[in-house]
Amino acid sequence: MDHAFHVFPDSAATAAENMAIDFLMLQRYQPAEAIRFRHYDWSRPAFTFGLSQRMSYVKSEISDPTAELVRRPTGGGVVDHQDDWTYALVIPASHPLSRGQPIETYRSVHQCMVDAMTRQNIEVELNLNAPEDNTPSVCFNKAELYDVVLHNMPSKIAGAAQKRSKSGFLMQGSIWKPLVSHLEWNRFYNDFVIELATLMEAQVEYISSPSWKPDEETALTDQFDSDDWNQRR
Repeated sequence: MDHAFHVFPDSAATAAENMAIDFLMLQRYQPAEAIRFRHYDWSRPAFTFGLSQRMSYVKSEISDPTAELVRRPTGGGVVDHQDDWTYALVIPASHPLSRGQPIETYRSVHQCMVDAMTRQNIEVELNLNAPEDNTPSVCFNKAELYDVVLHNMPSKIAGAAQKRSKSGFLMQGSIWKPLVSHLEWNRFYNDFVIELATLMEAQVEYISSPSWKPDEETALTDQFDSDDWNQRR
């Protein structure tokens, strides 16, 4: 099956709104066979944290207690979004890459990122050493297997969190911009999309708006903003 690669317009939103949009991209998007990608910003200082993390630990690790703090629908650790480049990618269940091992999909997507950065002579590579402690902590403090790191250095540049459902595979990713300060971001954005589309043998299409109803987005934003969701652990 041939797949379209739908690229959303750039946007800035609150942490709860961004999590709601990413989740709706996975669960409510039509056509269901389309690959979906968006790069987005944050309208306020924000941190997100993994689905399984405890709120008490998260609060002890954030640097700005006034920032927004929202639990993601994916796993992973605490992510500081005050100086990062954030994206979400959804691979539909009908695509072979969504049905493979999650760690291999993770590797493939991050290899696309490495290739896009290498086009600008940024010396990066995949981390091939799995840490001994796999407990989710603070995202950029340690490199997980197949994260993006500087060449011959332990410094982590990019990581991501994942969720798989019957609808497909969601990857919420973050690049720490200060470590690649010479990167031309518009060029990287275009190159990354091209690399991903090539990997998934898909045709890029730029869309103007998502396909779900506004009240669905509002209701889900309220859920991600609620104490019931964020303080569930």
